[in-house]
Amino acid sequence: MTQQEILNKFGSLDKLINDADFRNALKNNPRKALANELSGVQIPDNVNLIVHENTANEMHIILLPDTEASADDIVDDDPMELVLDKAMADKSFKDLLMIDPKGVLAKELPDFFVPDEFKIYFHENTATEWHLLIPSLETDDEDGELSEDELEAVAGGAGRRRRRRRRGPHIGRRRGGKGPRCRKRRFR
Repeated sequence: MTQQEILNKFGSLDKLINDADFRNALKNNPRKALANELSGVQIPDNVNLIVHENTANEMHIILLPDTEASADDIVDDDPMELVLDKAMADKSFKDLLMIDPKGVLAKELPDFFVPDEFKIYFHENTATEWHLLIPSLETDDEDGELSEDELEAVAGGAGRRRRRRRRGPHIGRRRGGKGPRCRKRRFR
């Protein structure tokens, strides 16, 4: 199996968005958790697995090797896709994007808004280093209401707590517009 095929199987696991125990096992020992969940899938021993989790305050975007992108994944009219394509084509641009993602995105996509407190990280998959992305944990509270714990955190009584919602902040969206599309949203 190719890296992309394994990542596709990983990304299609429903447990990623609704099983906190699986997510914790994946963070603690990704190789073992994947072996238990993806029967028959062999991840080469020389591959280092690194797990990242999107939260309400940070987003991880994983750049796949250029050979891994398929023709149906490409969306040429999307500005974010153009930035990702430029990063894969120009090593110095990619290095700069990985060092200062918000600065580069602000320069390349001036109409997109990223809150100051929001963090963006770019990672690149290689033959020996695979970055696995865990989306935000899905909760039953999707009505936009704050829980008691969240209200307490906002009021300053419980320290800083993160909201665990599937949807994130409106980063990368033109003011009043839609968010950027990415080739494989679950991996970026």
